[in-house]
Amino acid sequence: MDAIVEKKTTRNSRWDREPVVDDGGKPTIAYLIDRDIEIFKVLARHRYLPSDYIHAFVRGDYKSLIHRLNLLSRKPNLYINRPQQQREHAEANYRKLVYELDDRGAQELRDRDIEVSKKKYHRNFTHELIVCQIAASIELGTIANSKIKLIRWPAILASDKLPDATRRLANPLSIPVGDHRKIPDGEPIVIVRQFETTTYIFLVQEADCGTEPIDATDNDRSSIRRMFEDYLTIIEQRTYHNHFGANTFMVAIVTTNETRMSSMMALLARMNPGQSAKRFLFKHIPAFTSYKQSAPATGHMLTEPWKRAGYPDFHLDKD
Repeated sequence: MDAIVEKKTTRNSRWDREPVVDDGGKPTIAYLIDRDIEIFKVLARHRYLPSDYIHAFVRGDYKSLIHRLNLLSRKPNLYINRPQQQREHAEANYRKLVYELDDRGAQELRDRDIEVSKKKYHRNFTHELIVCQIAASIELGTIANSKIKLIRWPAILASDKLPDATRRLANPLSIPVGDHRKIPDGEPIVIVRQFETTTYIFLVQEADCGTEPIDATDNDRSSIRRMFEDYLTIIEQRTYHNHFGANTFMVAIVTTNETRMSSMMALLARMNPGQSAKRFLFKHIPAFTSYKQSAPATGHMLTEPWKRAGYPDFHLDKD
């Protein structure tokens, strides 16, 4: 009897960039379609995003999107990348993959006259992922609500309302505070609410992963108190108007659990900020390193209320 020879198949690791091969053993080439370009645009706006967030923007069948993301990230395509930092999670092999735009994908956008910022090095992947989730969730919320518009940082930077002195700075994001400068974690945005009257909310975002003390006694050490002091100075001196040309200013702070959020709010209350306290908004979502279920890929950052210290909850999507 002839021996039965089984054909061996090799499954690619989710972490390598080896090609997807066809039945003939040749690498599969991704011929770009409109949906691919939309994926690249989303990742150009938000540096790191899990696959479900990408799906929330581009829609369509989720399984086919997963296969497409896999193909786009592998040789010889290499349009997008799966950051290796996500492997640090103990359950990395079972969680939704996080993607970023790779150089080839960025060049495809530039070839279409779509501006793409240069990649910046981020030493804390978990922190930067929260920053991206905040901004992406707010954007998703505005997409679903025709009465809410979003003005992103590139449009703010190009606006004639931005003072020329700020535009000429090496980093226009850096806000002067006494003898130093404060740089928000996320790029500022303006939320435009178009109801009976049109209102504008100039919003900066801060992400906290619990790595800094709440209330450090050393003034030279980064802490939540130091962050509050900086923003209170910016609010009380109306530096936001001189620096950004903004007439409103709020600080959205997202941390990783309810206990830490409550401690932050309690500290702000102890600092007796007066009415300035109502400018600080608080939420919490699980960090990437947490075993809890990840924050949903929805517009919840816009549609669900934010906590405030000593003031009622605040709704970004309502008057």
